[in-house]
Amino acid sequence: MEYQLLLLFCFYSVATMFVLQSQLTGFSYARQHLCARDEAFYLLQFKQGLTVDPAHASWCDTKAPSKTLSWNVTRDCCEWDGVTCDEFTGHVIGLDLSCNFLRGTINANSSLEKLVHLQSLNLAFNDMDDFPLGNGISELASLMHLNLSASGTYELEMIPPGISNLSKLVSLDLSYCELQIGLNTFRSLLQNLTNLEVLSFLFMETPFELPKNMSSSLRYLDLRQTNLFGDLSDSNLFHLPNLEVLRLGENLELTGILPNFNWSFSASILELDFSGTRIFGNVPDSIGNLHSIMFLSLSHCYLSGSIPKFIGNLTRIRTLHLPNNNFNGNVPSTISKLNKLTDLDLSFNHFQGSIPESIGNLTRISRLDLSNNNFSGNIPSTISELNKLSYLDLSFNNFEGQIPDIFADFSEVSYLYFSTNNFTGSFPYSIVTLTRLRKLYLQNNSLTGPLPSNISGLQELETLDLSFNSFTGAPPPWLFYLPSLTDLQVQDNQLTGKLPHVLKSHNFETFSSMNLKLLKLSNNKLYGEIPDWMTSMNVVVLDLSHNFLTGFEKQVWRSTDLFYLNLENNFLQGSLHQSICDMINLQALILSHNNFSGTIPGCLGNSSSFISVLDLRMNNFYGEIPRFLPTGLKYLGLTGNQFGGLIPRSLVNCTSLAALDLGYNKINDTFPIWLEKLPYLQVLILKSNLFHGPIGELKSQFPFPELRIFDLSFNGFTGTLPSNLFKNFTAMMKVDDEKTGISEKNNSNHIDYSYHVSLVIKGNQFEMRITSIMTSIDLSSNGFEGDLPKSIGRLSSLVLLNISHNNFNGCIPAEIAKLNELEALDLSRNRLTGEIPGLLTSLTFLEVLNLSYNHLVGRIPHGKQFDTFSNDSYGGNPDLCGFPLSKECGYENTSDEPPFEQDDDDDDDSIFAGGFTWEAVVIGYGCGAIFGLFMGILMFLLEKPKWIVNFAEDTALKIAQEIAVKKRRRRKKRHQKH
Repeated sequence: MEYQLLLLFCFYSVATMFVLQSQLTGFSYARQHLCARDEAFYLLQFKQGLTVDPAHASWCDTKAPSKTLSWNVTRDCCEWDGVTCDEFTGHVIGLDLSCNFLRGTINANSSLEKLVHLQSLNLAFNDMDDFPLGNGISELASLMHLNLSASGTYELEMIPPGISNLSKLVSLDLSYCELQIGLNTFRSLLQNLTNLEVLSFLFMETPFELPKNMSSSLRYLDLRQTNLFGDLSDSNLFHLPNLEVLRLGENLELTGILPNFNWSFSASILELDFSGTRIFGNVPDSIGNLHSIMFLSLSHCYLSGSIPKFIGNLTRIRTLHLPNNNFNGNVPSTISKLNKLTDLDLSFNHFQGSIPESIGNLTRISRLDLSNNNFSGNIPSTISELNKLSYLDLSFNNFEGQIPDIFADFSEVSYLYFSTNNFTGSFPYSIVTLTRLRKLYLQNNSLTGPLPSNISGLQELETLDLSFNSFTGAPPPWLFYLPSLTDLQVQDNQLTGKLPHVLKSHNFETFSSMNLKLLKLSNNKLYGEIPDWMTSMNVVVLDLSHNFLTGFEKQVWRSTDLFYLNLENNFLQGSLHQSICDMINLQALILSHNNFSGTIPGCLGNSSSFISVLDLRMNNFYGEIPRFLPTGLKYLGLTGNQFGGLIPRSLVNCTSLAALDLGYNKINDTFPIWLEKLPYLQVLILKSNLFHGPIGELKSQFPFPELRIFDLSFNGFTGTLPSNLFKNFTAMMKVDDEKTGISEKNNSNHIDYSYHVSLVIKGNQFEMRITSIMTSIDLSSNGFEGDLPKSIGRLSSLVLLNISHNNFNGCIPAEIAKLNELEALDLSRNRLTGEIPGLLTSLTFLEVLNLSYNHLVGRIPHGKQFDTFSNDSYGGNPDLCGFPLSKECGYENTSDEPPFEQDDDDDDDSIFAGGFTWEAVVIGYGCGAIFGLFMGILMFLLEKPKWIVNFAEDTALKIAQEIAVKKRRRRKKRHQKH
């Protein structure tokens, strides 16, 4: 009783003091307060020094009210949000203002430092300008827990030394502060804070070395992404006896090996993260001693060898991550003992062999990733026991056999990846019953048979990729009306039949429910018309190329989102509808190899057009090229049509143009010398038109700086070559191994569009995909005359040079020997004189040579590549001698053959009679993006075209036979005369 009275007296005294002091300061308290009056005052003063700004609260729920809104004098401060008091003394011992949208600076003279009884301070997820209290934080001598996570960006040495004086500090969290802490400060922390059990730094910017000695009291150590460096082997980390959580991930300069002894924290460790470090070597057997561990991540390291069988001792583990290492061998069967495992990731290693049957014991697993390894064999039937899976990835392995049709009971599965294996058999029908499936990847296998005609699930499916298989039959309508489907890829299969014209199902009335953004059905056997709904839906990428489609139900384009349209290699006909100009976001229009006719709609050149790729090759378009074209064009392909007239000079406004292909038309113009101003032009093809007249002198200071493919063949150009022509082809003067040809890639939207070249020899065209760098000049079959400029020797990266069927004279420039990358050289059917320069034998990559039908004299050089060329390379030069000709040198020519005369009408015996012509036929096809198509640098190089040599050999045999016949005829005539 006396104790109770004494206690009441104390409370009364305290309350009286509060009332008296509040009257002195203007504050009035409605009732007795547990909170010390002065501490309430300090808190209110602290509040006034900061602002509340929800706009700077990206980490937090901005709808939650600020905790300081409840701070007012009418309530006991111990009842204020975020404030904790000692229930006996009334002192403020805890302050939690995390996610309170606070902005400003807590100065060293702030009232906060007067809360000397404070044991816990949490200012996480605010926006402080400076480290709170600076060095004055040492005044909070009772502080045990300090959390400043994501509370600001603190500069170098802004972490005050006074923090080391907080000797009672048990936990310190400075994560997500983008710290630039000094090494001395960090060492001081570890040496002085001997009671520290929890230490968390994250996103530190200044590199610092991992301390060799750490406090033995540490239970929780988080130093992820702190720029740690050093050798783990030199630290006492593995000797800390009480450690429960150790996180050192994402420190790229942290190295060392995992020691093979019983680690001191083996009995206590719960979480161990070394991911994204440079630790190397094998995983030691001692890993099996971590009996308490629940989370182990060794991902993205440099570990190798096999997984020790002792991994099976980690029977409490829930998460095991070992991806992106160099592990090999088989997965140990002991892994089946980890029956509490929910997440297993072994991806991106070199594991081999089959999946053990015992994997069926992992019945709690929800995420299993074995992708990008060398696993083989069939998928074990026991995988049917893993019906709690939500994520299964077996892609990029060598699995074979059928995909087990066991998914009817997998009610939780959301992600299934089986792509790029050797699976055979039919589509697993049980998959279409899954109601939560979001992504299904079956591409790059050998699956066959028809797709299911009906489904009962897949209502949440977003991505379906069945490409590069051998599925047959008509595409079932459900492919197109799945309500959540945004990405559908069924290209490169054997699908036949017509596309559905009306989409209806038991759940969805019409196509208006469709959400498709990417639709790829290319390289199938679809025929008939393109239905109206396909030209009306708001798809971003539409690829129906390489089919047998013949027309449109209604060629009215209503889509405003379409970004990439590829209809090439079909049988589409008729003219282009004006509505194609209404697709305001269209950037790639690819209609090549069809039967389209009419003129190009002039509206395509509207100033609002974003088209950068316009490919209309191999159609029946006619008329003049539109006067105005989209100024953002990077590729214009019009080859193989009936265009006439002039090249529109407005093309000079297309300053991003990289490839211009106008071959095989009826364009009647002079050389468009004004194109020299285009800074990025790399491919210029004018072949097989009605161009005429001389090229003219180049006038720009740096003309054609990026040109790599220059083809003027089969026209009526005349005159001498400009003296400065080759001097300015700077892009052909260097070899850039980093560039791999013309291609259009945008991974985020599935565009991988490769470009092609076409080689025409005697009317036969060979089209092939570009694989690497190619540079070429083809001036063949024109009326050029005069000397071949010596400046051509500057073009050190040139691969093909063809000037055949012209009237060039003079000697072969010895400077050609400087073309170290040259693979094909055709100088035939000209009036060249003199000897063949012996320096040409240094062209070690030369595989095709044609010097026939000129006026060359003397001995044929021999050695290296020249020893591989046959007679047809030199025919029609009666004064040449030596190997491989039968005529030996040192003797007068006794042949009765008449001297060579140029005859342009003669169907000559040269293997290059039709010209050796490269044609950049740009724009393959791929998948597309909603943002930005960026053209790669347009350079080509074919890998050792051996087929050219084979072709040359076959043609040479025919030539040799023809020559023999002619010789027999001449001998017969001489015999008759005698």
